[in-house]
Amino acid sequence: MGRVKPVNAVMRAEKTSQTMRRITLLPAVSSVRGRHGKETGMSGNWWENTPWRMVQTNLREIDMENINAEAFADELADFNATVVNLNAAGILASYDTKLDFQNRSAFLHGDSLKEIVDACHRRGIRVIARCDFSKIGYNIYEQHPDWVYRDADGRIMNYNGFVQTCVNGAYQQQYMFEILRELFTTHDFDGLYCNMAGTFVTDYDYNVYGPCHCDNCTRLFAEQVGGEFPRANDPRDPAFRRYMGWIGKCAAMQKRKMYAEVKKINPAIAVNGFDYSRTEANQDIGRPTWIYQTSANARRVRGAGTKPYVSDTASVDFLGFRYRHSSVSSGIMEVRQWQSLAYTQSLSLYIMGTLGGHKDRTALRASRKAFDFMAAHEELYRGAVSGARVLLIDKPLMGREDKEVSGLIRALTEVHIPFDEGAMADLTPEILSRYEAVVLPDVLSLSDAQASVLDEYVRGGGKLIASGKTACFNERRMPRGEVAVKAFGLGKVAEVRTGLKSSVFEVTGKDENVFISSAEAGLGYVVPGSEILVAEPAEGTEKYLKLVPEQKVGPPEVCYATGETDIPGVFRSHYGKGTAVFVPFLAGTFYQEQGYENTFLFLKDVFTRLAGITPIAVDLTPMCEITVTRQPGRTLIHLINTTGCFGNSFFEPVPLRHIKLHLDLPAVCRITAHNGGNVELACDGCKVVLALDKLNTYEVITVEDAFSPEK
Repeated sequence: MGRVKPVNAVMRAEKTSQTMRRITLLPAVSSVRGRHGKETGMSGNWWENTPWRMVQTNLREIDMENINAEAFADELADFNATVVNLNAAGILASYDTKLDFQNRSAFLHGDSLKEIVDACHRRGIRVIARCDFSKIGYNIYEQHPDWVYRDADGRIMNYNGFVQTCVNGAYQQQYMFEILRELFTTHDFDGLYCNMAGTFVTDYDYNVYGPCHCDNCTRLFAEQVGGEFPRANDPRDPAFRRYMGWIGKCAAMQKRKMYAEVKKINPAIAVNGFDYSRTEANQDIGRPTWIYQTSANARRVRGAGTKPYVSDTASVDFLGFRYRHSSVSSGIMEVRQWQSLAYTQSLSLYIMGTLGGHKDRTALRASRKAFDFMAAHEELYRGAVSGARVLLIDKPLMGREDKEVSGLIRALTEVHIPFDEGAMADLTPEILSRYEAVVLPDVLSLSDAQASVLDEYVRGGGKLIASGKTACFNERRMPRGEVAVKAFGLGKVAEVRTGLKSSVFEVTGKDENVFISSAEAGLGYVVPGSEILVAEPAEGTEKYLKLVPEQKVGPPEVCYATGETDIPGVFRSHYGKGTAVFVPFLAGTFYQEQGYENTFLFLKDVFTRLAGITPIAVDLTPMCEITVTRQPGRTLIHLINTTGCFGNSFFEPVPLRHIKLHLDLPAVCRITAHNGGNVELACDGCKVVLALDKLNTYEVITVEDAFSPEK
């Protein structure tokens, strides 16, 4: 591979030592912060300055029987952890509580919770208190039956002697704050994580219960909303939709109240949902594993924009609720940790019990690689922000998976187009101006104002890609009868064909000039799935593909089409300085469900040929994930090898070699690979590319905007 040396360019490839060093310990916590005051001697808050390598140890009550504080803290320090999240209060108090409405653990015979916190602090490890106010012991319920959830027939949720509480009951509205005051005035915690906050309607067997019908909920709903109170979970029921909006506001108010109360006690306590965000990458028996769960969680927390935010994406080590002491595969755990590092600039491992007492060490060994690497290269992750130039819009669906979003996440990732994820409600012209392209995955409802903002974005030179029935409904989910975004060049919606079984779109001769990937693979048809939007294009709107209508599916002797249509499969409109592409079917859904190359190549051509988005790697296998972050003065490219993924099985990946990355490089730069690879500038035809010789599991490449011998 030949090197090039353009005029005014300075190139230098470096390889750093793979010798891992132990973390440099922070000063003793008491020296950098007041007993119950703000940080001293440091700029900003501790959670903005501490390298975030989290281990969440869900301590069982029996773990406190003989726990040794010094050994517990030593294990964390040896693992290169900088933060630990451990059980403190709520369901069971892990300390000698004086409150009669909180059950004290019967196993507090080892070192005390205070001794554990202090031992961690002496090693520079911050400690977050894990609290859970979602349940109370049955004995407390008997004394306070008005504190708990009730279904439509007045029944409680009792699981193993613990009863589900209600967000509007006195326990969560008043008494949990007394627990927090006791906890944080007797222990020097650095943060708070509240598990299962609000009103949970699912138990550990995944039984789903309906809305809470306790006296508090029914009374407050009548006062604040009015109308019929829903009996069951039915998204089609307007009463249930009103209830969901209302109960969401109740939970949000409760969280804000908790935040204010904790900050009164100690402003230096980091509170989940405000100072940092925690999500989980997990799996369970009967639920498929999704390789991009960590990446998607991280992007959704980060949202649209460029501000750094502390995001804790906990990689759960166990198989699920039923098998809490058996580890997931090392392959998926390692991928998740590298994804967390690349997208959140942090690491997080969630285990049952202590590190030293953890019998199944599969996930610990897999996670250790990332923990050690980050400890040796903290400067690559501190303060980094997203460098993506494409934005994908997410849709909240009451906890359900949005397959259209997931499928387009897969396609963008596997085409090697770095992207952010954000909500439609948060979009402003300022945020849109940061992105080259915006993807709307079946975003049904848009207001007139939102449609206008998108039109102006395209008019100014933006690229807009949409699928399904995007913009066909107003903000009240009422059908418009047309596509509201004018940039798509579509008018009246003629019909929506549903229940399709064998309809396909033919790739005609003129289409092959645009759908090059599909044509090169020999694909004659694109499969749309079960639903197609039929819309009338405006004059000048380009049309691609042609619908071949339903045909017999058997016997094989009669499986052929007998009719033709002129219904297009893709529309493209040039609007102002920009381009808008509309795919009137759920290509993302079909790809997420079936995973065929047929859909992948179609979406690849939509993104790269029709919309004109340039991938960061053109010829690289889809089994490699790439994202881009920025720090002052440099760009960082993160590569994650996912070749070890075989459906729901994950193994050691196969090394990838001779990777070429297409980037707009600064005229003067220095390039460095930090995890074992060698990188250089090279020629690829008439283009200058970054050439990486080998990718084992994870690599991060820095491209310095300017080079000086002192760096």
